[in-house]
Amino acid sequence: MKKTSFFQNQFGISLMYDAVFFVVLVSLSGVVLIPALQSNIAIEGSLDKYREHLADEALNTLLVSRADRFSYKVAGDVIDDAAGGIGIDTSSKGLYGFILSWLLAREQLHKTYANLISENLGCQFKLPFLVFGTNRFNIFTGDYDRQLKEEIKNFLNFYLGDKYGFNFTALWHPVKGVSLGGDIFIGDPPPDRDCYVARSFIIMPYKPVVRVNGTEFVFTRYWFEENVLKNISEIVNITGVIDSYNSGFPPYDNYTNALNAFSENLSNLIQGFLVYGIQNTINETLFPGIVNLTLTYCLSEVKNAVVSFTENSMKNVMGETLGTVDDVFEEIGGEIDPLANVIKNELNDTLSRVLGTVFDTLREGFDLLEEKIKTEIYNIVCGFIDPHIQNFIKVVFDQTYNLDIYDLLSEWLFDRVSINQAEVTLMVWEVRG
Repeated sequence: MKKTSFFQNQFGISLMYDAVFFVVLVSLSGVVLIPALQSNIAIEGSLDKYREHLADEALNTLLVSRADRFSYKVAGDVIDDAAGGIGIDTSSKGLYGFILSWLLAREQLHKTYANLISENLGCQFKLPFLVFGTNRFNIFTGDYDRQLKEEIKNFLNFYLGDKYGFNFTALWHPVKGVSLGGDIFIGDPPPDRDCYVARSFIIMPYKPVVRVNGTEFVFTRYWFEENVLKNISEIVNITGVIDSYNSGFPPYDNYTNALNAFSENLSNLIQGFLVYGIQNTINETLFPGIVNLTLTYCLSEVKNAVVSFTENSMKNVMGETLGTVDDVFEEIGGEIDPLANVIKNELNDTLSRVLGTVFDTLREGFDLLEEKIKTEIYNIVCGFIDPHIQNFIKVVFDQTYNLDIYDLLSEWLFDRVSINQAEVTLMVWEVRG
């Protein structure tokens, strides 16, 4: 094979020059781009990404972490107030604190924070107005609130350190936009800018199947469409109005008459689903109504607990141990359940002032209060939802030729409620550089 001098190989020399030129261009590009890569904008973008990731990781870590030794006292704040009213020093951690923890403490072992948050939200029973000077109807789990907030605060302080501030919010509202249900707020108010937000949803401890007076109701779109929508007069009326309007048959052959009839039937159906309940033509309840069912359940649980806590003595709630102690003191002329009597008398006086009437038993007073609360909440929910109903009616009626009323209506209704999940939000911002 004939050897060729490298210097006489023009193709090889050209290739070498191209390679060297390419390396020089890459080097020059690096020199040009280095200031841009090290600019404040690039650094800030990288920090923003890190802080967004920090917020997401902090929230996710909180929700899946376990609080191995979490406890609270049932009606702890109520008992403290009542004990202070009869001269007991509740600030001491001595005998009073020991006995109260022994009798009332409830341990929640090895539950995740997501479990504790959902259970706390589901038992608060907060109302959109004040009763007894507070919007919280459940008087038995106030200490649960305090202990859980302290646990979450300590967890996030440890996780984020002192460089970041935070604001944690958890909300459960069965009807979206109406402050009925439960909420948790922890941390400082967030600043107006440079906040990093993480959001997630947790499952509420409520079954989708509810039994009322021996009848089962299922909170799913499919069950609602098959067992309610297809069996009520409002849907029959709505489809009849649509058919008459599209065909030009009186009395719904003009837009105004058809829209008014359509609006009346659809409003009744929506308010029945959200508030009052839905009945068939023979007044059988096909669906109890979200607010009606929620209030009936919540108020009856608290009412029964309060009545048992007072009229039937505290030992029905706490066990027989306290009853045994009372038996001993009864022999020497002591008063049975002095704390329960203080609570009962205070509740009687408060209920009488709120209701403006005198009643024979505490249960009768709570029954009257339940009706008053339901009336107020019905008015609030209806006032809030009416503008949304009217907007929905206009949108639906303007597409009557292409309308699947069952699918469209059930989707809109279930978008308005959130029975089985709560929303949790964590906002993080830098407080120290």
